[in-house]
This record gives sequence, structure tokens and C-alpha cells, in this order.
Amino acid sequence: MTAELLLAGTGLFICLLLLLFYLPQRNFVFSPSYYPNRAWFRKRPEKYQLRQLPVAQNISLEYVTCTPQHPTHTILYFGGKDQDSVGLIQKLSEEYPSVRWVGFNYRGYGKSQGRATEKTVLADSLLMFDLVEQQYGATCLMGFSLGSSVASYVASRRLPSWIVLVAPFDSVTSLIQAKAPFLPAVFIRYTFPTLDFVKKIQCPVYVYNSTNDEIVAPHHVARLRNHIPLLKGNREFSGYSHDGLLLSPELKKELSLLLAA
Repeated sequence: MTAELLLAGTGLFICLLLLLFYLPQRNFVFSPSYYPNRAWFRKRPEKYQLRQLPVAQNISLEYVTCTPQHPTHTILYFGGKDQDSVGLIQKLSEEYPSVRWVGFNYRGYGKSQGRATEKTVLADSLLMFDLVEQQYGATCLMGFSLGSSVASYVASRRLPSWIVLVAPFDSVTSLIQAKAPFLPAVFIRYTFPTLDFVKKIQCPVYVYNSTNDEIVAPHHVARLRNHIPLLKGNREFSGYSHDGLLLSPELKKELSLLLAA
């Protein structure tokens, strides 16, 4: 009897432990934020246009378009798990002033309505790409961290001019299991299998990461790179944290060369 009680207690403890890992996973993948700089866009209506894209009943996504006088490229940006992509367009447009930037927020981010899930983020992103391509023609993609997986999904089902992946990963499943190797796959709520997406991309792909990334270790990026059919550019920097890479001087130099080509 004692052995049976001990076994039952052990089983209950394991179940509770797994549950404690299952419930917080949403915060590991989605962490909505909002940068209160929308008034800045409204002061420059000749360049920035704030808009809404209906994606479901009573749910619209906010997006912003930055159009310089003579844009050389149109880039649709996909943000990371805790980025307000609409707000970030202000900074990106200053760093790369010749680009027409389009940034949108996933459900629940910024002023977008609803609640982000893996399914809705991927589906909404296709709608956003279709809208941008219909309005402006040839479109490039750029994704950071979580956004690199979303952008890869879009590129696997559409044909952008090229795609830039910054601090990408092979899958959320792989990232979680690296931190919790004892966690069974059935307890992983979100997958975002970037590796599966990139295998189907038929446009040039450019990958940039940092050896000092505390979220995505280099081996996750290396595994991803090995499955990209049209890998046209690849740089691994050092000295930059996960969040610090996106606006780093070295990445700006690489992207400026790509934009000038």
C-alpha cells in the first residue's frame, strides 16, 4: 500500500510539474506590447498612414505604411514576441529611409483587436501580405525572432522578392526542449516550425544572427540554415544580445548593401 501511495504521489507530482510548464508557455511565445507613439505618425500624414485590416468578425489589425518620396523597395515587417511592430516602423523608417515600410500588429498587440494564437497569427499574416502586394506590387519580407517564423510561413505560401530573417530559430518546440529537455512534446502548446517553412521558400533568403544571443543559441540557427534551398546571404555577428541585433550597426550595414544591390 505504501508503495502504491508513493507511486500515485509521484505521478501526481509529475503531472503538476508538467502543468506548471504548460500554462506559462503563452508568455514565452506571446508578450503583447504597445508603444504610445501613434500621434507621431499623425503629424506626418504625407509619409505615414495608420490603417485597419479586418480579419474576422469584430476583429481588425492595425498597420502603418511609411512611404518615402521615391521608395526603392517595399518591405513587410513581422515583429518579435514583445514588439509593437507598428510603433517600431518609426525607427526602421529612420534607419532605412529609402524603403516603403509596412508594419502590422498581431492580434492583441498594439491596438490590434483579439488574442494572438499560432493559427491566427499565421492566417492573418497571409492576408496582410496579399493586401500589401495588391497595393504596391513586388514585396520583400523581414522577420525578427518570432516574426522570422511568421515571415517564413508567408514566404512558403507566397512569392516575395526576398526574405530577411533576423535572430531566427528552427522551431519553438526546439527552443523549449532545449531549456526543458524532460518536457514531452505533447505538453508544448506552440510549435512555429520555421524549419518546415523554409524548406518550401522559393525566393532568396538572408539570415542574420548573433553568437551572443541569449534566447536563440547559434546551433538553432545553423540547423535552420541547412534546410534553406536558396540561402543567398548569411552572417553571424558577435557581441549583440537577442534584442540588440535588430538595430545594430553591423546589421544595418548588411541590409544597406542588400537594398543597394
